[in-house]
Amino acid sequence: MSETITAEARAADAIEAAAYRDMYAAAPPGLAAKLGLAVEEIGGATLLVARAIPDAFFNRVIGLGVARPASEAALDNLLAAYRAAGAKHWWVHLTPGAEPAALPSWLERRGFVLAKRSAWAKVLRGTEAPPEVGTPLEVRAARQGEEGALAESIAAAFGMPAAFAPWFAALALRRGWRAYVALEADRVVGGGLLYLDGGDAWLGAGAVRAEQRGRHAHRALMALRVREAIAAGCTRIFTETGEPVGDEPNPSLANMQWCGFRRVCSRLNYAAPAAA
Repeated sequence: MSETITAEARAADAIEAAAYRDMYAAAPPGLAAKLGLAVEEIGGATLLVARAIPDAFFNRVIGLGVARPASEAALDNLLAAYRAAGAKHWWVHLTPGAEPAALPSWLERRGFVLAKRSAWAKVLRGTEAPPEVGTPLEVRAARQGEEGALAESIAAAFGMPAAFAPWFAALALRRGWRAYVALEADRVVGGGLLYLDGGDAWLGAGAVRAEQRGRHAHRALMALRVREAIAAGCTRIFTETGEPVGDEPNPSLANMQWCGFRRVCSRLNYAAPAAA
């Protein structure tokens, strides 16, 4: 990669890594042990490990070559760490401008290939007020006692096992996080989380149950979290989503753009070799 990494791209990777480190730390001990959750740092990169979840979303490397130049030894240590953890499906995210420029060739020489969803859009917005959103659902901050329903809705919306719900419920109560819900007739049908870190904020886990989609609740949850981040004094608000494959629709990215987010970069996803 010949381009130079931007300060915004560095910050986008940094807050995403910080949010996920804290997310993994929030998992109830029994569930964390069952799923084999772990976080490690190698060569300035954050490794997320979930041995029992065969999904690269929970097993990936953020920030390789971003905080400081990577080395071939660090890359080999990544391979060894995931092999030792027993994780079979994992990615290395590669941010444009990551150093050194030889990183893509190092990955390819070790058998990494671009994943089917080869890139994620990393996006950022500032303190401009988001547009108003019309939705028939009630969208507001979660109240005490709604964490379980919020977590169940998020897990269901993402197609995750119901056993994941206590993880999201614990996260909603964790310091540094705020939780929001979408309701129809007093029933929680969706929600989203907001992570605050100094002057930066990160939006995550925003989703609505399938039967409630198409009613702008996802967009309303996003706009509400943006307003809440601005009210909390944040000047940079980050999030990310997968880039569309082919001509598939991408409502999440469309909602981000509608809410005033702009693309910082398209980060590549390198899938680890099957034998790693």
